[in-house]
Amino acid sequence: MPKKYFSILSACFLILSVLPLVAGLTKWGNPLYEWVLTISLFLPLSFALLGLIFAFAGAGGKLKGSLIIMNALGVSLSAFIVFIAFFGFNQP
Repeated sequence: MPKKYFSILSACFLILSVLPLVAGLTKWGNPLYEWVLTISLFLPLSFALLGLIFAFAGAGGKLKGSLIIMNALGVSLSAFIVFIAFFGFNQP
C-alpha cells in the first residue's frame, strides 16, 4: 500500500478521534459525544492510537510530522479524558 494512503488514513482517524471530543463542547455536538460514549469510552482513544500508527507509516516530510504531532495530541487528550472518567469521578 502506498505511503500516501497511510497518511490519508491517519488524517481520517484524527478527525474521528477529535471530532466527538470537540463537538461535545457545543450544544449541537453533545448528542454526538454521548452516542460515541455509549459505544465505548475508549473509542476516541483507539482511533487516535490508530491514527498515530498510520502517521508513523505515512508519507514523509512536513505532512508526516504534522500528523504525528496532531495524533499525539489526540492521544493525550483522549487519555486524559479516560483518566478523568476513571479516577476523577470517584467520590468517597
